[in-house]
Amino acid sequence: MFERYTDPAKRAVYYAHVFAVVSERPEITTVDLLCGLLYGSDSRAHVIFPLREHFPLYNGCPCKFAKMPENPLPRQLTEESKQVLAWAGVEANELRDYWLDTEHLLLGVLRVRQCDAAIYLMRTGLTLKTARKTIRQNKLSRPSYGPVSRWWWIKNRLLYPI
Repeated sequence: MFERYTDPAKRAVYYAHVFAVVSERPEITTVDLLCGLLYGSDSRAHVIFPLREHFPLYNGCPCKFAKMPENPLPRQLTEESKQVLAWAGVEANELRDYWLDTEHLLLGVLRVRQCDAAIYLMRTGLTLKTARKTIRQNKLSRPSYGPVSRWWWIKNRLLYPI
């Protein structure tokens, strides 16, 4: 499922899981995903949109504030979190990006408008339209994550024509 995810995007999902475990929630919420996006200096979502300025309480590793249980049970994603991951893939495809990075996860959050994380982001003034525009403008600054299959390019052009 995560073969198209970049390391920073995988790390964001991992830290979302950590936030859920430390907070003793039974599921990974969209707020946990947003917290995962705030962690790490290589998160393009944070580089493009200075999220930590808007959410200073969520800055840093959750392990600073709590101790991880020795054998934490794996957490499932809430339905809204599953929708965020699905929309992130759609957003990457629509932007003609094979690699799914943290900025696509942010767009996925904004696509699920009724979720808490999207409401928090919209309170900062960030909208889906402005986020897409900013990501398109910063596309050339994205690092290369490796080669992309020709078949993906062909399929993507058929599904999302210019």
